Amino acid sequence: MPENGTSKKRKTVPPTGSSNPMPLTDPPPYAFHRKFVDFDELAEEAHHWDLDLFQHGRGAFRGELVQFGIRNIHISEARFCRPLLQKGTPPAGLRTIAVPAHQKVHLSWRGMQVSGNDLMIFPRGGELAATSNLDFHVYTCSFPEILLTSFNDEFGPSELDDLRGDASVLHCRISAIQSVRECLSQLSAVVRDDAARQFADKILLNLATQELPARLLTAIATAHTSSSPKPTRKRELALLRAESYVKQYASEDISVRDICRAAQVSQRTLEYTFVERFGLAPKAFLIAYRLNATRRELRMADPTETKVADIGNRWGFWHMGQFAASYRKQFGELPSETLRRVNA
Repeated sequence: MPENGTSKKRKTVPPTGSSNPMPLTDPPPYAFHRKFVDFDELAEEAHHWDLDLFQHGRGAFRGELVQFGIRNIHISEARFCRPLLQKGTPPAGLRTIAVPAHQKVHLSWRGMQVSGNDLMIFPRGGELAATSNLDFHVYTCSFPEILLTSFNDEFGPSELDDLRGDASVLHCRISAIQSVRECLSQLSAVVRDDAARQFADKILLNLATQELPARLLTAIATAHTSSSPKPTRKRELALLRAESYVKQYASEDISVRDICRAAQVSQRTLEYTFVERFGLAPKAFLIAYRLNATRRELRMADPTETKVADIGNRWGFWHMGQFAASYRKQFGELPSETLRRVNA
């Protein structure tokens, strides 16, 4: 994500210790439900996640986030209407599993294509690295390791990694993953309805601490490694090099040829790799990146002291009429509207 000349508000997450021990005392429960028209604001408001979102698809953003935590279990439901590059870290010290909310969900996860019947397992200390399409709708569940291992009498292995092997994507039986979805949907509905009143409900507590982890482990134990082909090492490395180069030099006068040299691949290979992952050619990705960087600076700027043209020029946009039109296509509003709206 753009960093030059910008800064992102980072949330302070209380330490949870190592990945195994339960805390001596449970943190207080919380519930959160909100709709957003600003993906950066959604990232800033997400509890216990450190998110970095980049909108590479065009159009006004609409998103919804439901979250709650109880007994050091954190569950989220997120839905976005625009393609996003998602990076960041999940709740610290916990094991996190992502579950598509329906069978039609498709996204790229850690370089693999994921369908609606796949579970995504975060490795210990693993970061979020996903590219989502138009209708992204996913649940995430974060548990203390010791809670998951407490089910070892039923499942045999003592740790989650013993069940899943080294796979980060598991293809589940439809009935198993649907059972997980039903439990998550029921929990999320409580938050949408009246979480504060329901948190003391024993049914809710049992769903979160017993039913959900048991259903997830059943789905994992009966799943198999996803058959989705992994990208070739060459293309994956090329993509990482290209992204890193764009991130470092997007504010300078760089070209697709420069990106190809940095990625150490031909233009044809780079084009194919970018279209496969983002649905954009490298040049369009570079423009989208610069627009996102401009938008982030506008969000942080003082409207009484800032000129849109100055920020636009800093990111390589010199024709203000064309810049405003491109910005509006990308985000559904003019750059001056972003400056006024966020800082109102």
